[in-house]
Amino acid sequence: MVILIRSNSIVSDPRVEKYIRYYKEKDIKHRILGWDRLNEQLVSPETDFFRLQSLYNQGGFKAIIHRIKWMKFVYQYLKKNNNLIKDIHACDLDTAFPSILYKLFRNKNITVIFDVFDWYTANFHNSNKLILGVFKLMEFLTVKYADEIIICEPERIEQIPYKLKKTPLVLPNIPFFENENFLSVEEDYKFQNNKITFSYVGGLGAERFLDELLDVAEKGLINLLIAGYGDKKMENRCLALNKLENIRYYGKVAYTKGLNIMYNSDLIYAMYCKPNPNHVYAAPNKYYEAMMLGKPVLSTRGISISVKIIKNEMGYVIDESVSELENLIGNLNRNEMNEKGKNARSLWENQFKTYTFDFLNNTYRKIITD
Repeated sequence: MVILIRSNSIVSDPRVEKYIRYYKEKDIKHRILGWDRLNEQLVSPETDFFRLQSLYNQGGFKAIIHRIKWMKFVYQYLKKNNNLIKDIHACDLDTAFPSILYKLFRNKNITVIFDVFDWYTANFHNSNKLILGVFKLMEFLTVKYADEIIICEPERIEQIPYKLKKTPLVLPNIPFFENENFLSVEEDYKFQNNKITFSYVGGLGAERFLDELLDVAEKGLINLLIAGYGDKKMENRCLALNKLENIRYYGKVAYTKGLNIMYNSDLIYAMYCKPNPNHVYAAPNKYYEAMMLGKPVLSTRGISISVKIIKNEMGYVIDESVSELENLIGNLNRNEMNEKGKNARSLWENQFKTYTFDFLNNTYRKIITD
């Protein structure tokens, strides 16, 4: 049996969902281990939850204690189910490290797959040296003893400062659907004006240049379709702005609804903040979602994905500056945007439409024993 572990509720996590869908389609025995971080008493027939309440953007000593309790829970869960487990698919360090400890001390025969959603220590680049040192040790041991490592973009190998046993596998954050019948143009997403409609669907946090996006929307420079959850202050701001005629906020949504929201916009917003080292190597779902949806994408100049956007002429890149954002808005041309959207769709059809299917069937299936 495969145990897939992720330290969130699994809801609206497209990278995790594609693995779960694959298990079901191929009749692979599996269980999911997640963290009901908002203590919503979530229930799923295939998922076991850790119930400790811990906000997504919570920091400080309390967050560290919660993370330790989570990793202890993971280890104990694996120990309890020792006779059933053959493979562990661990998403990020806080699930991979306890899985490695379990492998070393309880069951050396299992396969541990370390799926690097984000390079963990990059998120703690401003932490004190002791905390950073502990996380670096955890990363070193996890990389050393993991049987397979999966990264989301080839460039992300540059983030791994340790000697690897083998070359990591690469699975980008590409949508995985047999058809696109769920996409449709809907009146509910239309505005009664001729402004460009931006869309953002994802985590609400300070390092996505979102306050600035909300600022220009509040000024009436654009229409905005926005969905997601995370930082409570930003959620509350979105709720307050929802009363404006040019802004619609949908909160937490299912993945297919999020894609439909973006499909009904003119431009997909995927900005990042370069002071966070992880964001320099950002592998946004929105880059590939823009391809599938045939929409131009806007991202940050100087991060790895911006080079691809420029090369493929499928969107725009700007610096993290309100003046640059407003200047871009003032100069957007619908004909040019449509051409960039067509370029994005062409790239999807020619290179990425079957990438995930091929990876799961030809690569991933070989490394899990079921």
